Amino acid sequence: MDDQEGFAQKIRLAGKQIANAEYLLAKAEAEEKKTVAQAKVTAEAHGDKTDAKQQRTADENLSVFEARLARGRAKGGLAAAKSNLLACETEFKVWQSQMANLRFEKTRIYNT
Repeated sequence: MDDQEGFAQKIRLAGKQIANAEYLLAKAEAEEKKTVAQAKVTAEAHGDKTDAKQQRTADENLSVFEARLARGRAKGGLAAAKSNLLACETEFKVWQSQMANLRFEKTRIYNT
């Protein structure tokens, strides 16, 4: 029973990590959109009339680049948290299979 609770605790922890990673990703995406919008407004103030020119100016902005890198890091964190959950589930399934094999062996040995 201790093994089962240990696995449950690991899965709960992985779930919390996923929730935190999703929050950080949403925050990074919002920050990126805000930074792009601010760069476009600045570009418009400097005379860039079309959206394409404003977008190009925003793409060349260092703060937009940093915001995109932060979004990429957040996506990587989410992927890592999801793989951690998958590892916990796999570990539990392996343990579950081992317990089933032990029960089968006990039945085979003692019922012959």
